[in-house]
Amino acid sequence: MTKKRRALNILIGLIMIAFAIVLVCSDPQETYRAIILFLCAGMLFDGARKIVFFLTMGHHMVGGKSELYRAIIMIDMGLFTASLTDVPVVYMMLYLVGLHLFSGVIDMMRALEAKRLKSGSWKLQLFEGMVNVILAVLCLLHIRSFAVAVLIYAAGLAWSGLIRIVRALRKTAIAYIQ
Repeated sequence: MTKKRRALNILIGLIMIAFAIVLVCSDPQETYRAIILFLCAGMLFDGARKIVFFLTMGHHMVGGKSELYRAIIMIDMGLFTASLTDVPVVYMMLYLVGLHLFSGVIDMMRALEAKRLKSGSWKLQLFEGMVNVILAVLCLLHIRSFAVAVLIYAAGLAWSGLIRIVRALRKTAIAYIQ
């Protein structure tokens, strides 16, 4: 990772943590729409970024079409998230449960695969997956509460920002070919 990319990741992580703090300090009824718009914008941006990657380089790569499929799914999820502004909080909590549970299970599976391959970075990824599963369980336990939905989303956002900063500060292994 280049120094510029590391600095950008640290800045994005700090912004995520600051946004989480703002969400916790404000009224849950007002922040509900902001959370939905933030989720929607993030997914649409990620989908658009993946489409640009596919059009510039991905279509030349082995497995490049999978990046296009991921982009289309992210854009669909972003548009679906935009439609959640006027639905009851239960549906938003189920959506958060699905996102955290899916992300946590995938992270834990990747960590176990990294452990099996004797990679050194599996512990942090396993811990990240376990935290996501715990957040999903908390969503299920407090499924009808606006305030808890905002707190859980803010906790997940702060956690993601912290992980982004940790990964940016971590030394990466570089293979030199002589």
